[in-house]
Amino acid sequence: GMGAQPYHEYDNTDPKSIYGKSKRAGEVLVQSLTSKYFIVRTSWVYGKYGNNFVKTMLKLGQEKPMLQVVDDQKGSPTYTVDLARFLLELVQTEKYGVYHASNSDSCTWFEFTQAIFAEAEDILGFKFTAALEPCATEQFPRPAPRPRNSVMEHLSIRTNGFEDIRPWREGLRDFLLELKE
Repeated sequence: GMGAQPYHEYDNTDPKSIYGKSKRAGEVLVQSLTSKYFIVRTSWVYGKYGNNFVKTMLKLGQEKPMLQVVDDQKGSPTYTVDLARFLLELVQTEKYGVYHASNSDSCTWFEFTQAIFAEAEDILGFKFTAALEPCATEQFPRPAPRPRNSVMEHLSIRTNGFEDIRPWREGLRDFLLELKE
């Protein structure tokens, strides 16, 4: 999570948290049992059901006078509908292997929040009271360490002839339109 470039599917992994280590152990177990597997890694997932970062920011942005959001962790937000579409396409093939599947392009959590506010104002007519302020990871301590860079390269998607997943901002707009319905 400290590299400067997006991670390829076959880069060495070095998970730091128990959660990350357990996910990696699952991958290794699956790979040891069969050669016919789909391992799909994703990141920063949000969608209509359950709690997620987008819904939290929409709520806090209308309730709080100021929000500090981490601006030194970079990733690719992933809309569940886009992830599901890719998974449905993938499992109908025999193109087994490891895949990185997130919406394309990347941003920081702060940039993501800026986009959430801008798009929600336009699409949903929301008015946000919160002033946004970028902060460093150290100002927002979490129980488990977070990677500075979790951007994933979609090499397996492209080399196996799949269309890459659309940019995250397009997914965000469609998610907000789904909330509007």
